[in-house]
Amino acid sequence: MTLKGPMPVADVAPSSNHVGRLILAPRDAEVCPDRDRLVRILSEAGFIAERIPDRDWAYLVGPEFSALLAFVGCAVAIESDPQTGGPFCHVVVPPASVNPRWCHGRNTRAPRCPGCRARLSDWPLRVEQFEESASMPGADRQETAVDCPTCGEARPIRSWDWKRQGGFARLLIQVEEIFPGEAVPTEGFLRLLERATGCAWRYFYVQD
Repeated sequence: MTLKGPMPVADVAPSSNHVGRLILAPRDAEVCPDRDRLVRILSEAGFIAERIPDRDWAYLVGPEFSALLAFVGCAVAIESDPQTGGPFCHVVVPPASVNPRWCHGRNTRAPRCPGCRARLSDWPLRVEQFEESASMPGADRQETAVDCPTCGEARPIRSWDWKRQGGFARLLIQVEEIFPGEAVPTEGFLRLLERATGCAWRYFYVQD
């Protein structure tokens, strides 16, 4: 299954009292590994367990979950039992989208130019223009570059440096109910994903 348009991450797995999510995605926003193969890899690695019946594309955390993520702080307690009735940590792997989708939240800030590091102050307008273009049929879609207001370098909005506060991706892994910075994928986990999919991966955080 492939989505035909951009889809905000917040629409994938909505949750009340959402504290945040850790997102892993290919470093190149245009790259799209096979989703079914990715799910198998995550399952074989013990990162995910069985499907969660009442949530689309969602999985319980697996036995190696806490070994593949490095949790920051002392005695971090992650609730992973859906039977509690409240928010719980789980993994979502939504279907791939035809075009890079915009992953953002209330923690997202202005990106920086990869060249001169200047901030893009009108980034909400630029993202809106990107989403409007991405929603057009293929023949009408235009990849408009964004000129840096300081150095003049032109780059697509998805290639600006969003740090760990947002980004673009066609295929992604969402770890729900993770506060920004609370957990970091280990180097071993990132290498595993790279070997299995043939592309480098990055990570960032989004809060609804």
